[in-house]
Amino acid sequence: MPTTVCRACGGTSSPLRWACRCCVVATGERLDAIRGHAVAICTAGPVDGPGCPGRTGVLPARPGDGLPLRLDDAALRDGDPAVVVLSVLEVLHRIARHVRRHRGEPAQFRCTIGSEVGYLRANAEWCAHQLWGHEFVEAVHGLHSRTGERAGALVR
Repeated sequence: MPTTVCRACGGTSSPLRWACRCCVVATGERLDAIRGHAVAICTAGPVDGPGCPGRTGVLPARPGDGLPLRLDDAALRDGDPAVVVLSVLEVLHRIARHVRRHRGEPAQFRCTIGSEVGYLRANAEWCAHQLWGHEFVEAVHGLHSRTGERAGALVR
C-alpha cells in the first residue's frame, strides 16, 4: 500500500490522511492535558506580578472561523484565572465549531472545556482525513503548549 507524508509531523502516513495515527493519538493526549492545565490555572487563583499583570479587561473578538487558532497573549498573561480559562474555552469551542460545521452537525451553544475536549477527542481521527487535519493537530498542539506554560509557571 502506498504511503504519504503527515503534514503535521512529516512522518509516514497512509493515503487520504493529512495527519498520521501518531499525531492523532498525541492530539487526544494533549486535549486531556489542556483540561488538566485549566484545572491547575483555576486552582492557583488570581496571580499578580511580572508576566501576570492582573485583569486586563474583556478579550477582543476574533474574526473568522478558520484554523489554526491561538490563545490570546493578553488573556494568557491575565492575573484572573477566569479570563485565562474562558479564553481556553473560547479556542476549544472555535475548533469544535469548525469541526461541527464540516461534519454538518448543529452548533453547540452550551459547552464546557470537558464537553469540547470530549467532542474533539471523539472526532480527532475523522479530522485526520480532512484537508485541514494537520491544522487541527497544530491548533491543539499550540493551545497545549501555551496552557502548559501558564499552568507550569503556577506550580513551580
